[in-house]
Parts: sequence; structure tokens; C-alpha cells
Amino acid sequence: MSKQRLGVLSLVALSCTLLLIAGGIASAQQDVLRLDEDTSYVLNLETGSKQTYVGFLNSKQYEGDRLEFNIRVSKTGNPILDTYVLELRTNLDNPEWKVGDDIYHAANVLVWKGAEAHEALVPTIVLSGDVPKPIKKITEPGFEAYDIYGIGEGEVYVELTVGTTRDGATLETIIQKLEPSMMFYSTTENIQDAQSEIEQNLEEARGKIGETDLEEDIRLLAEEGHPGWASVLSEHYTELSVQAEPPPLMLYVILSILLGLVLGAAFVYVYVSRGAGKGLDVSQISAELNDTSGRIEEKSSSLNTLSTKFARSEDEEKRNVAREMIKIRAGLSEISNEIRTIADKIKGAR
Repeated sequence: MSKQRLGVLSLVALSCTLLLIAGGIASAQQDVLRLDEDTSYVLNLETGSKQTYVGFLNSKQYEGDRLEFNIRVSKTGNPILDTYVLELRTNLDNPEWKVGDDIYHAANVLVWKGAEAHEALVPTIVLSGDVPKPIKKITEPGFEAYDIYGIGEGEVYVELTVGTTRDGATLETIIQKLEPSMMFYSTTENIQDAQSEIEQNLEEARGKIGETDLEEDIRLLAEEGHPGWASVLSEHYTELSVQAEPPPLMLYVILSILLGLVLGAAFVYVYVSRGAGKGLDVSQISAELNDTSGRIEEKSSSLNTLSTKFARSEDEEKRNVAREMIKIRAGLSEISNEIRTIADKIKGAR
């Protein structure tokens, strides 16, 4: 056999060897387990409610409720190396894992070890644990270097990961994360009530003064772990919005009409007092102005009746209207007096 032919055969053999090695590595990295979403479910042992595994994802659960996860896992058919193990991990309080006949009381355990376990069916994994307190890590603007924790919707997880281990307690390498990875949120009724109150206050304020940057800051304050302060600030923000609210359009109309009456009366007075308007019946003009003043007093009296009625209402909006009516009534009284004064001056000018 020639050296050239021998070299070609060596290259072919080397290429085949490399392909086999690469195939073995690729096979080793393939998914070996799957989470059966259709048959897995979650029980709330406090309420008795049952949800599918996927339906439970990203849900909100109350602090202290004990949950039970029934997780069904099956093999994909891809080759399983003897070194593979399955890591079970959660941050539920007081966790208890049941894998076949074995029970573990730890947040992180390694199971499914060895060829014998790999050859058998994967047992149902049952995890029970308590929903932890809704505490979350937050970032304080300007103080990002500090680890700070606040009250909010804390992230809770249940993770299953295939990998290899060297010490028998932790994963050395990760081969596959079973999907979907369970994630949901811990909360309380107080947090939910605070969020509802905040949104209601912000919506009320937005209706009066429009959307502002402060509104978004208050909402962000709640989301970032300070629902108590955000709730208090939203109340103050609503109160300020009432004071900053533009006067109702009808108030502008009333004031414009009344201002027109005063200016009109003043013009008549100046017109007559400077000798113009000869032939005009000054007494009649004066009488008409007095009559206008009287009608304003009548309207003022009607406003007083309505404002008294609204002021006793339990509705905050009606009480606000009552305050505006009282202001308008005071202004009407002043205008009525001004018109009477002008009427008297017109009468005395001739």
C-alpha cells in the first residue's frame, strides 16, 4: 500500500472519528426529559382550587397559602448518560419534595441518579410549600449600590434542571432546563387593596388636571416596593388636584355675564354723568338696574339653598360643588351691591 493511499485512509478514519465524537456530544446535549403540561397541575390546599400547570404561571398567590405542585415528567427517548441527575429547586417556604417513595425537606435537591433510575419511568414529582412573604429586591434611585428590599409582588419559582454533578449536592454543568419554568407572585390582600386605591385616586386626579409625570412616579413607587407610601401620596395628589382643577365652564359663563352687567352699568353711569344721553329717562334706567340687582339677589338666594343641600351630602364631589356655589353667591352679592350703587349714582347724576 502506497504512503499516499495510507494517508488518505488515515484522514477518512480521523474524519469518521471526529463525526462520531461530535454526534455523541450533540446527542448528549439533546433534551432527555419533558414536562407534561397537560397532566401536571397545582392545588391550593387552603382554598381547594385546582389549576393546570400552565394556567398557574404568572398568577398571584396570597402569602402563607400552602400549595401542592403535581409535576409529571417523561423521557424524550434521547440517550441519557449515567452521570445525569435532575435538580429540583424552589424558594417556597417549608418545601417538601416527594419523588416516588423518597421525601426531601430542602429548597434544592438532586434526584434521578444512576443508570437504574434512568431506565425506569420518571416518578411523579410532588412539591408542597408555603407562599413566602411578598418581599422583593428594589432599586433606590441614586443608591443602586445598596441592597434594599421592599414590599411588593415577590417572584416565586419552581425549577427542574437536568445536569451533571461532582459533589452530589450541586450542579456542575447544565444540560437542560425543563420548560415552562414555573414562575408566579406572592402578594397579600392589603397590597391588592392598596394598588386598587392608588389607581382609583390617580384616575380621579387625571380627570381633573390631566396626566402628569407625578402620577407615573407614584405608580412606580408602588411597583418598586413602597405601596404604603404610594397609597398615601396618591390621596394627597387627589386632594391637590381638586384645588388645582380649573373652574367649571359654567362658572366662567356666569362670571362673564355678571361682569358684563357690571361693566354695562358702569358705562351707563359714565355716559350719563358726563352729560351724554340727553333725553334718556334716567329714573327708568336706575329702576331697571335696581330690578337687575334684585333678580341677582334672587338667584343668589337659590344658590344658597342648593349649596346648603349639597354641603350635607356624603358625596365628596357634591360637597366640592357646594363650596364653589358659596364662592359664586358671595360674588353675586358683591356685584348686586355694585349695581345698586351705580343705579343710585345714575339717578343722582341728573
